[in-house]
Amino acid sequence: MDRDPVNGGSRGGNGGFGGDGGEFQSPALERLVRSLSRLPGLGRKSATRVALHLLTGGGAAAHADELTTALSEARSQVRTCSRCGAITEPDPCRICTSDRRDRSQLCVVASPVDVLPIEKAGFFRGRYFVLGGLLSPLDGVRAQDLPFDRLLDRLADGPVTEMIIALDASVEGETTALYIQRLLSGNPLQLSRLATGIPVGGALAYTDEVTLQRAFQFRRSF
Repeated sequence: MDRDPVNGGSRGGNGGFGGDGGEFQSPALERLVRSLSRLPGLGRKSATRVALHLLTGGGAAAHADELTTALSEARSQVRTCSRCGAITEPDPCRICTSDRRDRSQLCVVASPVDVLPIEKAGFFRGRYFVLGGLLSPLDGVRAQDLPFDRLLDRLADGPVTEMIIALDASVEGETTALYIQRLLSGNPLQLSRLATGIPVGGALAYTDEVTLQRAFQFRRSF
C-alpha cells in the first residue's frame, strides 16, 4: 500500500488520500485542492498534482511564494480598459492611446481574451471594443446586460468607418452579430464579419455540414 506523502498515512485503494471519498486528512490541503479544482481546465487530479508540487515539490517554497506574489500583484494592478474593455494596467490601455493605431477600424469581440490572438498575429492595426459576453436568452444574458450603449457612444466619439464583428461562430455569436446589425441599421458605417469556412489544412471529407455550407455561402473569386 502506498504511503501518503503529506500526512504519512496510506492511500486507499481508489487512489485517494486520507479519509473517505478521496479527501485529504489535512483540511488545509483539501481546501487548497478544492480551490485549485475550480480553475478552468483543472479537475481534482490535476489540482492535486499542482497542490502537492507547491507544498512538497522541488523548490516548492519558492514556487508557492512566487505564485502568491504574482497573484497579489495581478489582482491589484490588472484591470479592464475603461474605453475598450481589454485587459490592461494603464487606463486607458496602450492600444486606445496609441497614435499608431488606425482609429477608423473598430473590432468588436466578446471577451478580453479574444484580443490576445489578434494582437499576437500582428496584422490588425485598428482598435477594439469588448462586449464582455454574448447574447444568450437561455442563460439569461439579454441586450441590457451587455454594453451596447457604450458601443454606440464609442462610435459617436471617434472617426470609425468600419466595424469588424469578430465573434464566435456559435448560435450566441450569430445572435449577437444580428443584434448589432439591427442596432446600426441606417448607420453609414461599413459593417463586416470574420469569414467562416474550411480551415487551412482542413480535409474536405471531414468537414461538418454547417462549416461546408458557410464555405460555399461566402466563397470568393479566385
